[in-house]
Amino acid sequence: VWWLVIDLVALAALPLTSRLLRHLPARGVLFSRHVGLVLAAYVFWLLPSLHIAEIGAPLAWAAIAALAMTSLAVAWRHRAALWAEWQAVRSVWVAGELLFAAAYVVFCVFRAYNPDIAATEKPMEMAFINGILRSAHFPPQDPWLSGYGISYYYGGYVLSAMLTLASGLRSAVTFNLTNVTL
Repeated sequence: VWWLVIDLVALAALPLTSRLLRHLPARGVLFSRHVGLVLAAYVFWLLPSLHIAEIGAPLAWAAIAALAMTSLAVAWRHRAALWAEWQAVRSVWVAGELLFAAAYVVFCVFRAYNPDIAATEKPMEMAFINGILRSAHFPPQDPWLSGYGISYYYGGYVLSAMLTLASGLRSAVTFNLTNVTL
């Protein structure tokens, strides 16, 4: 499920990424996963920060849908150029997806043998993700100082929380999948 959500984000961002990064070799298609995740997470963060929406699965999917709609609008407007570019870089994109799949599977197996969320900063990271998941708006609830917002950077945890909500999986599972994805 996690992998499917990440791939949906990558596909949703592909036309937009290809257009934004058209001057890079292969039109930047290998960055569609990164661009998609960052843009969707930004929308997911911005709306609760402005108190326009509350943190939750509907917002996670709305952020992904907003990315897809923006990307589709770009694709429609530049459809001839994007189609020609896609024909030229399709094999690069497929190779990149196969490489990601291989690395993903290898790291999933590795992480499966050591799934503990203990030692170093893992408990704090897990607490931050859960603080975001339990908050309605940003800044999220501080798990260590009740009644206060997190006064620490939490951007990466926002991305993990967004994917957790979109996938419907438990945060203890997605914590490890976030590490695998990174």
